[in-house]
Parts: sequence; C-alpha cells; structure tokens
Amino acid sequence: MQKSETFTALNGLRFFAALCVVIFHYAPRAEGYSRVPVVVKNLINEGPAAVGFFFILSGFVLAYRHLQSGVRVRTATTFYWARFVRLYPAYLLAFLLFIPMAVQQDLSNTSSPPAGRHTFILSAVLSCLMLQAWTPLAQAWNGPSWSLSVEAFMYLTFPFVGARLIKLSRRKTIFAFLASWLIPSGIACVYEAHRIDGSVWRAYITNNPLLWMSLFVMGICATRMLPAWSDVRTSTANIISSAVFVALILLALLWPRAWSDIFVTGGIAPVLAALIVCFTRTSGWITKAIGASFFNRLGEASYSVYILQVPVWHYWQELTNHMRRIPAQTGIVATWQMVAFVPVLILTAMVTHRFLESPLRGWLEKRGRTLFRPEAPQQRSSIESTPTTPETAESF
Repeated sequence: MQKSETFTALNGLRFFAALCVVIFHYAPRAEGYSRVPVVVKNLINEGPAAVGFFFILSGFVLAYRHLQSGVRVRTATTFYWARFVRLYPAYLLAFLLFIPMAVQQDLSNTSSPPAGRHTFILSAVLSCLMLQAWTPLAQAWNGPSWSLSVEAFMYLTFPFVGARLIKLSRRKTIFAFLASWLIPSGIACVYEAHRIDGSVWRAYITNNPLLWMSLFVMGICATRMLPAWSDVRTSTANIISSAVFVALILLALLWPRAWSDIFVTGGIAPVLAALIVCFTRTSGWITKAIGASFFNRLGEASYSVYILQVPVWHYWQELTNHMRRIPAQTGIVATWQMVAFVPVLILTAMVTHRFLESPLRGWLEKRGRTLFRPEAPQQRSSIESTPTTPETAESF
C-alpha cells in the first residue's frame, strides 16, 4: 500500500504562519514597537493573511491525502471523526483556559445589563460547538478560535465538494481556482471602495465561513498541479520555489496598508497556493531549511501555538506584570515581555502537543476504530484515505 508523502516543508511553513499571527497580535503591544521600521510594520500588519494560508493548506492536504493518493475507502463518518480528533482536544483546552479570563471580564463589568450576561453565555456555547464564526460573536471567546469554526465547516463540506472538484477537467479546474480567488478578494475590494459598511464587514463578513470557503476550494484545485510540478527539472523547481517565497515576502512588505483587507481576504491567495505546491519538493536550500526536522517538529505543534496564544498571553502578562509590580493587565508591555513570550508560547505548545494532544488523539482514534466499522472493500464512498502517516503536513 502506497503511503502519502510527508511534506515536511509544509509543516515548517505552518509553524511560521502561526508565528506570523502571534506577532501580529502582540508585537504592537511592546513599548518599543514605535521604533520598528515602517516596512517591518507593514510585514507584521499582513500577519492575518496566514489564516488564509491555513485554509488553502487544508483543502490542499485533504484533497491530496484523501482524493489524489488514497488506496482504500473510508466512510464520511470516519472522516469526520478523524477531523474532530485532530481539532478538538487542543481547542477544548484553549476553551477551558479562557474561562477564567472570560468570567473575570464579565464580573468586572458591573454595569453590564442582563442582555450582556446572556451574550456572554451564548458566546461560550457557540464557541464550544464551533459555530461562532456564523455570528457577530465570532471573536468574543478566544478570538483566534473563529478560524477553527470556519475549518469545521470546511471539513463538513469536503466529502461533497472535494469529490466533485477533483473530477473536473483541467480547464474547469483553472476556472474554479480563479473564480474562488476573485470572489473573496472582490468582496474585499467592494469594502475598500466604501460600498460595505464597516460594522457590517466586521460583524457579518470577515469571519463568515462562506467567505473563506473559496480559499479552501483553491487548495483542493491546487492539487491538480502536482503531477506537472513533479515533472519540472530540479534546478528549475529550486529557482521557482525561491522566487515564489521571495515574492510573497516582498508583496507583504510593499503592499499598501490602506488595502490590507484585500491582501488578507484572498488577494494574495494565488501566491500562497503556489508556495504550497512549490514546497512539496525539498530540493532547494529554502525548502530544505524550512523542511528540516527542527522546523518539522515545530510545525507539528503549530496548531497549539495558534489556538493557545490568547490564554497563554493572558497568564504570561499577569505573571510578568506581577514581577514588575504593575497592574495585571496593561495595554502596553515591556519589550522583553513580548520577546520572551514567543519561546514561552512555543514551549507550552510543544509540551501540550507531546503530552496532551497526541496521546488524547491516539486514544480517540482507537475509540473511533471500535465505534465505526470500516466499509466492505466493494462499497464505495466519496472519501478515500491513505494509511495513517506520522504527522503529515496537516492544517488546522
């Protein structure tokens, strides 16, 4: 039975993408941030585009593993269980760690009317069920978790959408790829042209799964490029991979800040998709470096880095502010607090992945094998799967 490749360079990219989101959220809180060069601030400001990268990577990896290189059939139920096992343990941990923060904030707001208390409870329920992205309460409970709500919807639709997209002709695949790129970026252009009210944009559009579904479709379509990409000469592939990587950095550095929402909401998506395809090969120096075992291990813990960043930051700030004998929560922190937070978060994520996420996932997978009997060989399903491989480049 042929096993799917373990795209270690994609795992490395996944770690750097999670790190970009963390730096975007917390670097501006450092007291020395005002002295950072403008061009570097532009790069940090485009950090949320990494979330779009995760969505494209999700479609790409799932389509490759389950539709392109699968050798045995899996039921849709088993697929959903595997996705639940992948996402929910760390997600639930972040949810539980956030509870004291949410309660503290709710209790401190003594002027909150009964409706505010109902909103607090509703946001907790929606977040626990991973439904918050469909509502204006998308980021009310552990802000980054909204993207996991979007991922859950993508996983739900994959057995139906992926199986149909993968059967399209090359011309129709290109059309689907381009249409999927133009839809979210086009909506962002309409917003930048002030045709969409800012409150509507923030409350109902920016976190909506239907907006981001297009990037997931782009990732599925991108897998059709792999056969042609594998035929490219190694020397040429190395040049292309390096050029795409550099182009992405330059675009993030030079993109007008006023058009940032276009960049984040799919404007840069074709370059991200090209980067993912390019980094399936690790023959060049950039892909070798990012695909090294060190970054591969960090990539395995990148999901925990992403989902735990808010609660870890909260407790880290309280601890370090106590050491500085200042209020527990402040809008601005010392530069050393921000710099030290990054390795603390990474270490916490790696420990969580090693001693909680992985063991619990293994236990749940075993339970799933007893709960869901595999289909008979003659039966067919729209979901295919290769045998389990160690930490293939998965997305969140």
